[in-house]
Amino acid sequence: MIRVTDAAAQERNVTARHLGICLAAVAGAMVVIWPMADLPFGDDTAYTEMAVHLARTGHLAYNGWEAVVQILHTYWGALAIRLFGFSFLTVRLSTIPYALGSVWLCYLLVRRAGLAASAALFVTLLLGLSPLFLPVSLSYMTDIPGVFFLFASLYSFARAEGIAGESKSYGWLALGTAAGFIGGTGRQIVWLVPLVVLPYLGWVRRKQWRFVLCAGAAWIVVIGGVHCVTSWFGQQPYTVYQPSVLSEVFLAIGKPFRMTVTAARVGLMLVLLVLPAMVPLVYRSAEDTWRGPRGRKLMVAALLLMMMAAIAIHPSLASLPWISNTLNWQGINGDAPLPGRPIVLTRPIRAVVAVMVYFSVCILAGEMWNIRRLTRRITALIVSPTSSEFLLAAMSLFTAAYLALIVIRDADFAIFDRYLLPIMPWAATVALLWFAKDNPRTDEIVRRAMPYAWGLLAVLAFYGIASTQDLWALAEARVKATRTLEAAGVPRTSIDAGFEYNAWTELMTSGHLNFSRVRNPPGAYRPGLSQTPSVVPLYRLEYTPTPQTEATKFGAVPYSSLLPPFHKQVSIDRVLPDAASDH
Repeated sequence: MIRVTDAAAQERNVTARHLGICLAAVAGAMVVIWPMADLPFGDDTAYTEMAVHLARTGHLAYNGWEAVVQILHTYWGALAIRLFGFSFLTVRLSTIPYALGSVWLCYLLVRRAGLAASAALFVTLLLGLSPLFLPVSLSYMTDIPGVFFLFASLYSFARAEGIAGESKSYGWLALGTAAGFIGGTGRQIVWLVPLVVLPYLGWVRRKQWRFVLCAGAAWIVVIGGVHCVTSWFGQQPYTVYQPSVLSEVFLAIGKPFRMTVTAARVGLMLVLLVLPAMVPLVYRSAEDTWRGPRGRKLMVAALLLMMMAAIAIHPSLASLPWISNTLNWQGINGDAPLPGRPIVLTRPIRAVVAVMVYFSVCILAGEMWNIRRLTRRITALIVSPTSSEFLLAAMSLFTAAYLALIVIRDADFAIFDRYLLPIMPWAATVALLWFAKDNPRTDEIVRRAMPYAWGLLAVLAFYGIASTQDLWALAEARVKATRTLEAAGVPRTSIDAGFEYNAWTELMTSGHLNFSRVRNPPGAYRPGLSQTPSVVPLYRLEYTPTPQTEATKFGAVPYSSLLPPFHKQVSIDRVLPDAASDH
């Protein structure tokens, strides 16, 4: 047996082992969740119909729900349908390769961004087992493919920068450009990577004129391609109207208070999602404050007192999520899948977690005492990064642009928690690198703080697995309930079984959803009607009967969940005449 002594070989072994752990953990979580119900997930109902239409007719057609371009995404779904036949399960499981690829790329990214192997393992598990990542990784949503191509583009540009001028660097440059542009034809935000990073790459390597010319040419190609695709998309029937970025900026300028609140909500939500990675930094910052100057102590103490006073005056502040959609009090996707769904994030849980986030933010605010030093470091990182710092600098520039777009977007559109998935690795990496920077007590604090960090990660991972299992156990019960009604001769248009079922009924009936933001063709939106006007329910699926419904002979379909209450049900109720007329 040959002893491995080469440092590069040891690094490859560590990387292979850690990647195996991450991929096995995420794949194992998916098996525990067991998402086998033949039902769509949220918005992917409309995306699935596009894939089915493309597979059957060879034509790409929108249906009144799409704000993303969907070209690559629809062809990928159509390919899965052609290969394996149509089912919602087939289309949803086609996302798993992208999910596992995103986990793999996440580890490589944060490792190259400067994290030690153990820290990179931690951050990758934090992403892959997140209660945001797991639900959409088992759906046909565009989020996970978008994350995959975004990570691939960033990683390729980093590799190109590391060997700029060598023949292989041009291959990596082309790969990063292709991944960024092609990924953007599925989810437009991926285009932001080449649009931001290519000019920066040219700036950093400005002394190598051939490489700079190639980067500039790639940037121009991307701009031209983006213009062509967006112009084409804007002319397609039944697409969601997209205002220009400039018009959204002017709209946001006119709403300064709302934009400030949105920025705060986004920041708090991001801290919550990467809170385990924040633990060592919070620990160090608390010690530095305790041992630091009196002014710093007074500033942090004042912030903590203000936080407690604000919660005492407005107890609703001690709650979460600050941005919802996937994460909700009732579990994944809230009560959209089933009215009356039990609350799993109870008020005490929400209060404890919210206070933990507020406390962490107040402690970290103490770092502003060294604002001049922080500013110098950030400036040096961005203006003159070393080759080992380039990826972190590029990720930081992308994140700044991305967060600005999210905040501006909220001036006219709703923003969702899952939008933060692409920047979670960056936030966690910055927290861990910041903690270790110029810290002579790194090893001591790691021994004290990391057990708590791993504990928080375990809690988030358990909730991610359990809440996603709860969603798909509910989905299986919903499928059984609707099949019971259909077998009894009840038409789909008379069944209210949650957004996914109703939307599919509408798409099969009229071919498009009734959405107020659809302007082409004129008159496509019918005011005064629901998004699914073909559905006039006689029966409704809900947790228990309400004043608008009554129990029926069909009873309820039980299901088991990893979240309390562990034994739940889907009640098949009849809609009372007055309630039905209000639909």
